[in-house]
Amino acid sequence: MRSVKKRQRRLTGVDEMVLSLSVKGLTHGEIAAHLAEVHGAEVSKQTLSTITEKVVEGMAEWQSRPLDRVYPGLFVDAINVRIRDGQVANRPVCVVMAVTVEGTRDILGIWAGDGGEGAKYS
Repeated sequence: MRSVKKRQRRLTGVDEMVLSLSVKGLTHGEIAAHLAEVHGAEVSKQTLSTITEKVVEGMAEWQSRPLDRVYPGLFVDAINVRIRDGQVANRPVCVVMAVTVEGTRDILGIWAGDGGEGAKYS
């Protein structure tokens, strides 16, 4: 069992573990039960919500960032992934990556489609 230092609010690595389990489709109740069983840590559903909301805030900040005016190269790709949105379904996720003038890579956007890929996909 890990020890918690004085004034420490959370164990190191808990945020990453919670996000990983959430991405895998576990509910907050299932994540809390897992942390209690495996790590002996009692974590409230409110704490789990706070952790996952930080990611949502970061995503909104990333989506509203200013983009460069020019990109010498763009790469567009899609991959089918299983997404749970009420029910589990295969959906295409499109990614647009750019190469900046400085030669670095930048993800311009990620979009989940509605189930089709190809000429009719929009």
